[in-house]
Amino acid sequence: IFALITLLLYMKLIHHPFRLNPSVIFGGICSASMSITFVCATKMTSAANAIILQFTHPVFLILILWLFYHKRPDKRAILTCIIALIGIVCFFFDKITSGGMLGNLLAIISGLSYAIMFQMKKMKGGDFESSLVISYILAFIIGLPTAVHETVHSPSIWLVIVLLGAVQTGLATICLSRGLDAVSPVTAALTSGIEPILNPVLAAIICGETIGPMSIAGGVLVIGSVLAYSLSQIKRPVSAG
Repeated sequence: IFALITLLLYMKLIHHPFRLNPSVIFGGICSASMSITFVCATKMTSAANAIILQFTHPVFLILILWLFYHKRPDKRAILTCIIALIGIVCFFFDKITSGGMLGNLLAIISGLSYAIMFQMKKMKGGDFESSLVISYILAFIIGLPTAVHETVHSPSIWLVIVLLGAVQTGLATICLSRGLDAVSPVTAALTSGIEPILNPVLAAIICGETIGPMSIAGGVLVIGSVLAYSLSQIKRPVSAG
């Protein structure tokens, strides 16, 4: 609900009207599916499993573009996907578990839904912001029954909830929307691979937690491969001569 408030304020600020059509509704369902299945996955399997399996979204996106938009996969994008996925596995290697099959499946569904999100702006009749409005409303309605069982409502918990809604979800998806105006869906999807490794990195910087050599190597692989791919996609001006 706090993400919805943030998004509506943003839409009002830029005078972006709410649109409603089948493409917008489909995008809203996919976006809600992405967040809900990921939250459920983290409760049914390890957080590392959920993060790694959700990061299959660049692979799904490449397949979607190939099968439905007849865009042949970019070899550099495929190579970046492989290297980044290896890096994320290395980063979370000591936290990977074999159990929680249902949670693992939900994480894969979250990855597929996430992939569709990156393509929403390219859909005929699609409107990213309007789809997010529907997504946040659906997530609120579906998640509401679980909220009634919560017994602790301290100010610190509500502060975290507001920040998670307004900043981590609302502001983040606004930035994603603006980013998708400037780069391709594949570039955006691959760049998002930096997200999962930022959590432990920030925990190390702020809370003093330690990061092992394999995790450092994994982080270098992810950031290095994504940065190299992003730089390769920059269009250089053609000289007049």
